[in-house]
Amino acid sequence: MTFIRVISKLAAYALTAILLLGMSADSQAFGRSGHIMICDMSYQLIQPATRQKLDKLLQSTPYQSFGPACVWPDEVRSQDDFAWTKPQHYINLQRGETVVTRSHCPKDGCVLSAIEDMQKRLKQNEQDWQALLFLSHYISDLHQPLHVSFADDLGGNRTAVYFYGEPSNLHGVWDTNMLTKLGYNEPAKQQQLFASLTEAQQQQWRQSDVMAWTNESARITVGLYQDYRPGMLIDDNYLAKYQNVLEQRLLQAAVRLAATLDKLLAE
Repeated sequence: MTFIRVISKLAAYALTAILLLGMSADSQAFGRSGHIMICDMSYQLIQPATRQKLDKLLQSTPYQSFGPACVWPDEVRSQDDFAWTKPQHYINLQRGETVVTRSHCPKDGCVLSAIEDMQKRLKQNEQDWQALLFLSHYISDLHQPLHVSFADDLGGNRTAVYFYGEPSNLHGVWDTNMLTKLGYNEPAKQQQLFASLTEAQQQQWRQSDVMAWTNESARITVGLYQDYRPGMLIDDNYLAKYQNVLEQRLLQAAVRLAATLDKLLAE
């Protein structure tokens, strides 16, 4: 009986590993719903002149509205023509490091350099709809804490957890699982979050720069790993602890994206 129990446990671990590998291959920052939320909220915040130019740009895309269009960079990065964008969704730290600097960005790029490059492209050509969507997507990516994480863990993709009893990983929990559990697939819930945004928050969050946004995510990520325990169960207690953090990152991304687009397009 002991031997059978050991074999059963090994089989369960193997199945979990297979599931995690499958998840890590398709992991996307904040998942589809998170990107749509951020860009939809940003669209409501931008100036009318910015909105007019943005709407015109969207006519050149396969999308009818800004929110779904912001998912496009995840949809094309597996294509050969866009393989160069794969490293541009994240930036890595080494274990023990807590502060991100520009030296952490390798020669083939990172989310920091990508945001700067896409801003330059859009300044040079306001008709560059791809630069618009890359820029909007990458600013969202940067606010998902685990896109500023540890290289050896693939941003939490190798950190196995159980989300309400189901196998998952830390990256997937912050990408999609928590948003779904909190009901953010529903438009009414999304609008409720947007309605909670104050003018004081907007003013405060507009003051910082891209490097500050990066290190905000780094601090959150370091804390997440300090809290982690092998076989960790993500449940109501975890959700209660981190719900405000998750929601604040969504709002911050929307506010900062709107401010960036206003600067590039309205002016």
